[in-house]
Amino acid sequence: MPVVGVAHEALAALVGDWSGTEELAAAPWAPAATATATCSYRRALDGFAVLEDYVQTREDGSRMLGHHVFTVDPATGETLWFGFDSYGFPPASPARGGWRDGTLQLEKQTERGVAIHRITPEGDVLTHEIDVRLGSDDDFRPFLRARYLRSARD
Repeated sequence: MPVVGVAHEALAALVGDWSGTEELAAAPWAPAATATATCSYRRALDGFAVLEDYVQTREDGSRMLGHHVFTVDPATGETLWFGFDSYGFPPASPARGGWRDGTLQLEKQTERGVAIHRITPEGDVLTHEIDVRLGSDDDFRPFLRARYLRSARD
């Protein structure tokens, strides 16, 4: 039977309620924008997962909602991230990766392209950076730069 291990425990650094600002580049599904966001991370399934509920509100008042599940692949030890959002793109497969120097680095591949996520918890500050390579692009480009402050711990 799998046991809660170091990779599961590392996800505990995300647990709590966070809010902050985001700078987003233009994408085929939305224009460039500045947004505010809240992220609530909770441990679940006896420590085998962390759940995130996410609300992003853009300057024009439009919102994007997300529900994310972080867990660990018992076969590889990789951190997995399954994301569901109000844009309606279901996860064909999870983002995969792991912790490097205090940053959770995850790669997500879809038919639209590849996204590299870097999520860094440092005390009561959480940063999230996303770089994307969309369609036939050769290079990655910045997509999201976010900084959140923790308002509560779970």
